[in-house]
Amino acid sequence: MKLLSRSLRKGNCLASILLLSPLLLPLVPTSIAAQERQGCYMINAGGRLIDLGELCPVATPFQTTGTPQLGTGDIQVTLRWASSDDLDLAVTDPSGNTVTYSNPRVASGGQLDVDANAGCGEITPTPIENIFWLPGQAAQGEYSIAVNLYQRCGSGSEAIPFNLTLLVQGNTRTLNGTVNDQNPVANFPFAVGAGATQAARAAAPSSP
Repeated sequence: MKLLSRSLRKGNCLASILLLSPLLLPLVPTSIAAQERQGCYMINAGGRLIDLGELCPVATPFQTTGTPQLGTGDIQVTLRWASSDDLDLAVTDPSGNTVTYSNPRVASGGQLDVDANAGCGEITPTPIENIFWLPGQAAQGEYSIAVNLYQRCGSGSEAIPFNLTLLVQGNTRTLNGTVNDQNPVANFPFAVGAGATQAARAAAPSSP
């Protein structure tokens, strides 16, 4: 008895077929059904296709994590929340220029490199947004962070809690807040440079 294992390609799929017969079967399949089936099979002497799925190993699908690479530097502001809604992160520099989804780069070097759940498309259950200034680019002065409930992507109306990680010249603070339909924007000021003895200090959320 001879054993022949071969792969048949149909479209972009590979169908692995195990052929078991007293005689060596021809390499060209004689059955359209054999070409359309995917899995592990044998063809007996009578030409009947028999499923051997329980005996053959099953491939494990390849999975990737959804964690993006985040830019960092003199300033890094990272927003995280746990809903499908579209929150937007914005940071305004001392010159009054604001880094946000509609203006991802400003002259002072600030840039938005990760934007999540934009327009309720490509929803992720662990959304992250990130704005940063590369080393040596952040201007001294007063900055302001804004977290905005831009759009709800579901039917809920409850407040949405969020977490901010603020890194300023090596000092890190964690800030928490919520946004809802009545108060869709939360603001957090901070300062950089000689005028700020605590470079990473951040006040409680201020009124918009």
